[in-house]
Amino acid sequence: MAATQVVGLVSAFSLIMIGVFSEDTLAQHLFWSEVFFIFNLLVLILANISLMTHPKFVRPIGYYGLAVAVVNMLFVVLTTTPLLEWFTVFTALIYAGLLAYNTLKL
Repeated sequence: MAATQVVGLVSAFSLIMIGVFSEDTLAQHLFWSEVFFIFNLLVLILANISLMTHPKFVRPIGYYGLAVAVVNMLFVVLTTTPLLEWFTVFTALIYAGLLAYNTLKL
């Protein structure tokens, strides 16, 4: 879980940098976008690995998180389509909401 938090901090910082460098400065914006999606993928995988071992963790949330990780990986590897980029962001936000729900349920 500690590794997930460290990787999450890098992901959060890169998300901030995406906002700092708008698409007017395309090279910097694309660099930070790639960093964000790679580290976001790592966060999804690491979080699922550490949480799936918890006895009270809702398993379908973990399976959803793995599905989001696969979509994120496909985005990183296959395309730079903005539609898939937004889909990846929103599915990751839904995963964060489901994690909050799971925590509330505990």
